Amino acid sequence: MGGFVQIFSQGRGSGDSEPLQDFTPPPWFGPPDDELGECIPLSIVAARSDKALVAIRHATAYTTGVTFDLLAVARGLRERDTNRLFHEQHLIGDEEEPPDAFLRIGFELADGARVSNLTPNHRFLRPDVEPQGSVLMHHGGGGGSAGSGRVTMSPGFWLWPLPPPGPMRVFVDWPALDVELSHVELSADLLRDAASRSHALWAPSDS
Repeated sequence: MGGFVQIFSQGRGSGDSEPLQDFTPPPWFGPPDDELGECIPLSIVAARSDKALVAIRHATAYTTGVTFDLLAVARGLRERDTNRLFHEQHLIGDEEEPPDAFLRIGFELADGARVSNLTPNHRFLRPDVEPQGSVLMHHGGGGGSAGSGRVTMSPGFWLWPLPPPGPMRVFVDWPALDVELSHVELSADLLRDAASRSHALWAPSDS
């Protein structure tokens, strides 16, 4: 039996070990894992140009926040441009300005607060310290595909906590594809109402 198989065939190391304790992520890290969530179909085109389109497919509301599933499509690209498009989605960091191919997504809430994907929240968040203000994090979504000069991406985002009541705006900007800064308006009341219908997966006595 090979060395790797010998080491891992028993599942765990020798000796008695304490069972692993469950870690419950804080609510600002992502959707609660004990809720189903309430899906709100949106199908809203947030921004477009001759080269690209960005749309909000749907949102899923939970008692602690909302996930947004987007669609970003580009066309008429050269092969090197398709590679650049994928590559530069991951370069956001400490640069003063993100690369032009980076898809910018931002939310302006009814109370005037703003949050966007220009700040890599996950690098600064701590599970034991509740953030001051709203948090926007990448969450789920597909990586994307390319072919015949076309790129399709399905980014997902987690907005914590639930947005305050009133109108909110979603901003989009994608300079490399001539998508100028644009925004669409959503109703936070619609999201909050859906959140009130998010079902718990387990009865309290089962948890």
